[in-house]
Amino acid sequence: MIEVRLLRNAIALAEYRNFARAAQALCISQPTLTRSIQLLEARLGCELFDRKARAVLPTPVGEEMLKHARLVVASSLALEEGIRQFQDLEEGSLTIGLGPYAASILVGQTLGRFNKTHPGIRITAMIDDWVNLPRRLKAREFDFVLMETSQMQTDHDLEIRPLLPHQGFLFCSGMHPVLKTKSLSLKNLVRYPFVLPTMPQRLLTMFGALLKTAGDKVSSIEDLSIIQSNDVSLIRNTVANSQAIGLATYGMVAEELKIKRFAALPFRIPELKTAYGIATRRGMSLPPAASALIEMLVEINATQCVKDAQFIESLG
Repeated sequence: MIEVRLLRNAIALAEYRNFARAAQALCISQPTLTRSIQLLEARLGCELFDRKARAVLPTPVGEEMLKHARLVVASSLALEEGIRQFQDLEEGSLTIGLGPYAASILVGQTLGRFNKTHPGIRITAMIDDWVNLPRRLKAREFDFVLMETSQMQTDHDLEIRPLLPHQGFLFCSGMHPVLKTKSLSLKNLVRYPFVLPTMPQRLLTMFGALLKTAGDKVSSIEDLSIIQSNDVSLIRNTVANSQAIGLATYGMVAEELKIKRFAALPFRIPELKTAYGIATRRGMSLPPAASALIEMLVEINATQCVKDAQFIESLG
């Protein structure tokens, strides 16, 4: 194998056409440069430079060698730069995949804080249905994904880091007529449409069991009038401008609750909680920037969970 150093020295000699000037540019001694050219010629078994003329010029075979040497040296430099960026927290890029609810709860404040600490890292955050994200992660579209992971535990191609769960609740418009009901029960809600995202099987099962207690003509989630969307902004706007019932965690609608645009319905449903996690490809090392962002997500998630618990406790 020919060392890149030898090729780099040959390129410099071809550029300066003089051993002394090339050696000075390379910050090595002239004898060292001479020996490296001789070693390269010995390795290739041919003369690469014509030393008889006043200027040192490549031979025809030397020209052919230089054509390939420039490509090898350029690739080597690109490799070194890529490795440096991979190991660096000062510059580089990350692409992360996000489930819609997870993104609305955690990612905005996390990316803002991360950018202040590491402004040279360029981040692309892409929101998609949590059903699609594992496939896209395996296809190397993302460095990692943050999403509902309850149905990914048996996927041996991925590693899952679970996050602390957020307690969910039902909410409606602050002007919803159901808020005037004195003894509010689930039976009062099922006559209204629900705005829901794509839900994992665990929540579908939980809702089915819950609805059976409502009586009347509703015995499963299929009996509800449902508007399905994975766009959190659309869900909030729909609830605000209709009599629909939504599903949220405190971080998703905190500001709207404060100004009474929304109202949390006073149902304590312990099973209604998130199962978010951070998924990565098994056996693949993460760049330091990705690891740092993940640790920040874990920290902010824990803080948000405390706020969620305090709010749920206030519902009575």
